[in-house]
Amino acid sequence: MPTLTDVTPGDISMAMPHRVVTDLLEALEILAQVIPGLDADRTLLYALEFKRYATRIETDHNLQTDIEGLYVAGDGAGVARGIGGAAATGEIAARGILSAQLAL
Repeated sequence: MPTLTDVTPGDISMAMPHRVVTDLLEALEILAQVIPGLDADRTLLYALEFKRYATRIETDHNLQTDIEGLYVAGDGAGVARGIGGAAATGEIAARGILSAQLAL
C-alpha cells in the first residue's frame, strides 16, 4: 500500500538512466537476503525525476546573441524545452540569419 496517497505511481525506468535502475534492482535483490520480501512485486520505490536545462542566453527576438552573427536555438541554448520547441527556435534563428543576410 503506497504511503504517499497524493501521488500516482509510475515506471521509474522512464525517468531514470538504465544504469541507475539496474543498480536499484540489484540492491533490492541483495537487501532481500537480509529483509525477506523487500523485492516483492508490491514494493514501491519513490524516485524523483529531475531535468537540467541550460542557462538562458540573452538574445534578441531573432535569437541572435550579443556576438554579431551568433544565433542560438534549442535546449542547449536554454530557449526550448523539448524537440518541438527546439525545432521552432531553430526556425526562428534560421529566419533571423536569412533576414540579416538579405539586409547586407
